Amino acid sequence: MLSKFTIALLMFACFSAQLQGQNKGKITEKYYQLIEVPTSSDQWNAWRLSLSAWRDSVRQHLNYQGENYQKREYAWASKAYSTFFLMANELTLYDANYRFDIKRCLKKYEEDYGKVDVVVLWPTYPQLGFDNRSQYSFYRNLPGGVAALKQLCTELHQMGKKLMIAYNPWDNISRNQGLTDEEELLELLQKTGADGVYLDTISNFEGFFQQMQSSNPNAIFQSEIPIRPEVLNQVHQSWLEVGWSEKYKSLEFEEIPALVRNRWLEQRHMIYRVSRFSHEQSTLLQNAWMNGCGVVIWENVFGTVNPVNPRDRTLLRSMLPVLRQFSDFFTQGTWFPLFPTQLNRVYANQWQLGQQKLWTVINRQEQWAIGKLWKEDAVAGMRYFDLISGHEIKVKTEQGKTSLYIQLPPKAIARILAIPEKDLNPAFFDFLKSQKLLHQRADFSTKYQLPKHQLKTYLPTLKYTKANLPKGMINIPVPLDSVTLSFSFRQREGGFYPLGDFLDFSYSQARNEITKGDVRVKLKPFAMDETLVSNAQFLQFLQASKYQPKHPENFLKHWSKGSPTPGQENHPVTWIALEDARAYAKWAGKRLPTEAEWQWVAQNGSTNTVYPWGNQFDSTLVNTGQWAGTTPISQFVKGRTQQGLYDMSGNVWQWTESERSDGYNRYCILRGGAWYVNRGSEWYADQGAQTSSFGAKYLLTWPGLDRCATIGFRCVVDLQNY
Repeated sequence: MLSKFTIALLMFACFSAQLQGQNKGKITEKYYQLIEVPTSSDQWNAWRLSLSAWRDSVRQHLNYQGENYQKREYAWASKAYSTFFLMANELTLYDANYRFDIKRCLKKYEEDYGKVDVVVLWPTYPQLGFDNRSQYSFYRNLPGGVAALKQLCTELHQMGKKLMIAYNPWDNISRNQGLTDEEELLELLQKTGADGVYLDTISNFEGFFQQMQSSNPNAIFQSEIPIRPEVLNQVHQSWLEVGWSEKYKSLEFEEIPALVRNRWLEQRHMIYRVSRFSHEQSTLLQNAWMNGCGVVIWENVFGTVNPVNPRDRTLLRSMLPVLRQFSDFFTQGTWFPLFPTQLNRVYANQWQLGQQKLWTVINRQEQWAIGKLWKEDAVAGMRYFDLISGHEIKVKTEQGKTSLYIQLPPKAIARILAIPEKDLNPAFFDFLKSQKLLHQRADFSTKYQLPKHQLKTYLPTLKYTKANLPKGMINIPVPLDSVTLSFSFRQREGGFYPLGDFLDFSYSQARNEITKGDVRVKLKPFAMDETLVSNAQFLQFLQASKYQPKHPENFLKHWSKGSPTPGQENHPVTWIALEDARAYAKWAGKRLPTEAEWQWVAQNGSTNTVYPWGNQFDSTLVNTGQWAGTTPISQFVKGRTQQGLYDMSGNVWQWTESERSDGYNRYCILRGGAWYVNRGSEWYADQGAQTSSFGAKYLLTWPGLDRCATIGFRCVVDLQNY
């Protein structure tokens, strides 16, 4: 009978011959994101040999030398094990005067998840597309502009961290205005000193790598999606969410942890594992651990808060220091996948550098794994340590073999280091001490808590009577009893707020579906402006009140020399922040409408029409993109509600008194839709005229960015009961 080793050699020879005979262009495509492991351990030796042969063949086929991983200026990229995805509207990112306070922001996340190496600053989606500002405008319109971004980058560098600028290739607004992405990105990189470009939805920006080096010599690409082997030498870092095989079979949750393809091809290529909408990530974290991968710290997902459970945060806090401290094992060491273990459902990979060996160990069970892990040839003076708990492992040596014994909690991990006693030093024991302290904080609970969305209270106006309504306002009849309103929104990654059966963190693959939720409210008597507030009316307010916004950036950007553009006096005022609209309303003795009040008017009360004018869409009754801008506030006579209110759909979005905060994000719900339409991408925000029930979640960052070319407002007043 042939030995297992002889069988493995024969299989290796057969595999090598197959590779030589197949189309060379297909060699790199043999595996997709993950490489599946045979279920039988008897096949693992042959599997390892075939993988090594495939890796050698791919490198030979590509003439791959990995020279960009050898350059000193890029060395940081292989050792940056955590990327923090930072929403630019994150409340903790700014102080009370909207100055960057990155230390405070990072403190919260690093206490929960561990040290951050790279910050991806993201100001764009899901806000892009409400008007024609480009992704680059969103960076420039952050507090303090590009100068403040440069200071932010400098501060991160002083903290030993890197900054990435995000690139959204699906955004065509700058290109439509005659500017190239290359020009825009290079300017941002040069002026901010950023350390690279995060590639959203793509794996490589062809031809830009060399331009980026001429701007910022140590700058790299970090790709959101797994890259092709052909561009490994250009893209130093990439993400891998829930992984798939080449046959689109999910391998992430298989019993035996799969190999990450690109990590196997180039151990210096940093892979970041992430599951953005999962509160329980132990399986994914274990797979990252087994492959020496990094992780994405991402709790505020485009305005939806998705906290990871305490057990997984415990794993992350313990994993990251070990990955950094022993990075050389993962980038230079000899990788031996699926090292044999003797405990049920416990798996390990081995990495070796010189005489030292390191094993990544995982327990797949939701119960303790206790007993002998493995035994190996005894080496005099060799000591064993668990780098996660910071403790030395007790071993038993007899008949020339050393046996290791371990106790692993449910879904836990271990990192075992075999190190000759002569290599031990005080710095190593200091590291163990710090790991012990982290381990004392361990919390293996899997419960998590979603933040509550707090609705900001508003002050009612003085109560008017039907007989003395302010000019231009219409009395709105309301029922004595409570009413049920059906609110709707487009399901996007940014979520909405808890509404009916919809929870804020919910996100299915049915992206862009219209989701509805019923809200029961008691409406009090009120009257609403017949029209949107016009430029002329807002000018009157400014002249009478002497109002000056505390943060004037982009305030009334469409005006010239403090006055409306001639001919547009009767158009709706835009480029005003929520606080500007509130200031006008207060001056006028009014307030902004609530969502319920706004919708009750738009749907014609209990008649519940789909649009203000009826149940069928009619583009002749509304400004929904036929004009390259706003239209007069009383143009669409036939598009009015039954009570005579104009522009309750289209022309401009309308602020409502719906400001909420979940502790991470502050946002407002816009109603009505607007004139602006750009069909260039499905990722853009909601555009065009909308139904009476529809709302769009608008993330608030600061007035200079919140002001928008397509958002205006109208007011209401409270009435006395009759």
